[in-house]
Amino acid sequence: MSDEIADSGNSLAEADLTPGEQWNRGSSDSLKQTKLGLNFVYFGIGLVVVSALVTVYLISSTDLPITTVRIIRLGVPVGYLMIFGGPLLCLAIPEESECRGLLFASVVCLSANLIDSGTNYFDPGYLTQSMMTFLKLGGNIGLILFVLFMEKLAIYINQTGLVGKVKLLFYLTTLILMGIWVSSLLEILCLISPSNPIFDMSGLMFVLVAFTFVLGELKEALAPSLNSNSTSESQNPE
Repeated sequence: MSDEIADSGNSLAEADLTPGEQWNRGSSDSLKQTKLGLNFVYFGIGLVVVSALVTVYLISSTDLPITTVRIIRLGVPVGYLMIFGGPLLCLAIPEESECRGLLFASVVCLSANLIDSGTNYFDPGYLTQSMMTFLKLGGNIGLILFVLFMEKLAIYINQTGLVGKVKLLFYLTTLILMGIWVSSLLEILCLISPSNPIFDMSGLMFVLVAFTFVLGELKEALAPSLNSNSTSESQNPE
């Protein structure tokens, strides 16, 4: 009798959940693929940040062979490839979430980062300053669109506490990235004197680090049952 009461109570509790909460508590392939997409973006950003910072440090303070520096620099285009692939994987999210349009647009724009970083690595000097500036604009818009997707995802799975953090990330990302881009455009038009590239890089790194903090919280909130399963499996190996 008590088991029947418990089962009915669980059924009523599940009935009160939104479609997004029900999806988030399951273990569907769609959920697993979306979480994998967030992980791709998360670790891709980390790879870009670490590779860029280590490269700058090595170039400025050591005499390492150019081959070693190029190997480390390879992390940047590989990281942007992961960031590009993440939204593609997230397209598995249910259509009712109304996130797919943002993801499609984000994928298209993030391809600009891939083109920019890949070309600068394999064929430096091929892209003109104007071409790089407009590719960076596309990449910036792609990141901003992905933040908007993160907000919609947080709302869909009813993580209200994260919505405010994602909105703050949106304002921060838009302000800094678009500020850097406008500054680059004004330099091309010779309306201002060239700024120190370290300032632009510092702004970008700050945004990407903030991105990882908020994205890390979101991916932990996504599929909590998968998190608990992986933890129990690691603690109880066969």
